[in-house]
This record gives sequence, structure tokens and C-alpha cells, in this order.
Amino acid sequence: MTTRSVYLAIAPNILRRTVQDLARLNLSLDLVPPQTHQEMLDFSKNYGHGEGTVPGLTLCAYPEFVRNLLRLQKTGMLAPLPDSLPPMRRELTSIGMAEPSSYFRVVGVVPFVIAAARSVSPPIEDWEDLCRPDVCESIAVPPHDTPLPALFDTMMTSLCGERAARAIAAKNTDHTPLDINKHLDAGNFLAGVSIPAFSRNFREGNGYMVWPRSGAWPVPLVACVRKDASPDAMEFLHFLFSNEYQRFLSESGSLIPAVEGIPWFEEMDRADGRLLWPGWDALVSLAIPDNAQGGRE
Repeated sequence: MTTRSVYLAIAPNILRRTVQDLARLNLSLDLVPPQTHQEMLDFSKNYGHGEGTVPGLTLCAYPEFVRNLLRLQKTGMLAPLPDSLPPMRRELTSIGMAEPSSYFRVVGVVPFVIAAARSVSPPIEDWEDLCRPDVCESIAVPPHDTPLPALFDTMMTSLCGERAARAIAAKNTDHTPLDINKHLDAGNFLAGVSIPAFSRNFREGNGYMVWPRSGAWPVPLVACVRKDASPDAMEFLHFLFSNEYQRFLSESGSLIPAVEGIPWFEEMDRADGRLLWPGWDALVSLAIPDNAQGGRE
């Protein structure tokens, strides 16, 4: 990693266009897109823990990354981000999502919703329905190299207490979000946790997306810049907050735009923007301890 490196730990549904934008802007930056979730996790855990671990600009949603950002903010390694960036939209600040540091900014928010099988009756309408005896042992959650298993355990426990124990213990973590939908469509699961971009369409029509009645689980996608980064890195950061890119995140990526005035995507608009934000402390607590080996503890 160098002062000109850009590390994009982002979902494939927004990666391709972001790479194209970077090329179109003709900035003197070196793109470093990870190929797997495990690479994103390893990067997030190692961020700031040695030479070459901090790119010029990083875009990432892993709790390990946020934890390391907070650890590094007083070391002089990161650049405080300028006030010229647009403020966070009111719908997000009103639920407490304002950044706890001047060294990173939320570019967009990844909402996690429920993918539900049409065969389930009564239908699944909220997270608490995942605790039902007819559903709790047939739920798919993305793998342990993503933040989702830990988020699932934490949020379900917070919302449902001991009633969530069977769902937590039985959750299947073998499949990516896209594959979760394929397996649910094939009848292998009754419910899954996924993102709207993957859970709105089912080839066989056996599943559908549920925006939970109590709110989707939001995970912030954050950006930071190292102190000695190339000026082009800061220019690219400003582009990420442009109306053009923020509209793309919403319209094509089904992410929640961070900038005021950018319309929500259709499903979020119909759900009146309902979100269940656990708070920055709870998000950081999901990070794998530095001494942990293998999956999340």
C-alpha cells in the first residue's frame, strides 16, 4: 500500500461502477480491490498494524476497520477530513449515526433485510418472527468472514432475548448473500439475512424481500484518508460524496445515501426509512479480537 493506493472493500454490486468512475476521473491512483470477503477481513484486522497496511484512501464497512480507525485517530497517521464534505443527512443523524471521529466519514449505509420464503405462513414480517419454532432452524446468514454472524447474534439477542437462542445456534453461515437467495428460492431455507440488491429478485419466485417492521439493520460504509495521501485521493473522496455517486449508491446499489436530499431507493422509501441502528460502540464490539484465530468468537 502506498500514498496513491485506493482500497475498495465494497460489495460487487457497487464495485464495478466505482472502478469505472475512478478510471474516468483520470486520477493518479492505484486501485487495490480485494477479491474475497476473507481478504477484506484480513485487511481490516491488519489496518495500521505495520508498514504498508494503510492505503492513501480506504472505503470499508468492517467493524475491525472502524475499530482500528478509532485507535489510529490520535497517532498522526490519518488526515482529518475537511468541512467541505457535505454533512450527513438528517435521517441518519437523528438515529445517532453521526461519526464519532473527524478522521472518517460515512459514505453510505448498507441495510440488511430479511429474505423470506413464500411458503411460510403466517408470513415473516419482522426480526422477531425468526424466533418462531417453524422458522428458527431454517435461517441462512452470510459467512464468518463478513460482519453478519456477529451482527445477527447481537441484534437478535438485543431484540428478542432468550427467544433468539435457537435461531442463533441453528443459523447456517455457509453461503454468500447471493447464494442465500438461490438456496432460499430452491426451498433449502425459510429465511435469510441479505441486502436489498440480492433479496428483491428470485428466479423461481419462491422468495421475497421483507423490510422488517421494526427496521433494517444498517452497517455504515466509511472512508478515510492517510495524512500523506496523494491529493488525488482527497479529490476521489469528494467524488464519493458527489450527487452523482450518491445517486448511484441508492439507485443501482440499493445503499442508503449519506448526503442530504438524495432520494432513497424504492424499497426503503416504501418502508419510510425504518432502521435499527445499534450504535457505534455496539458496531465496534463486533470486531474480531486481535488474538482470535479462525472465525468470529
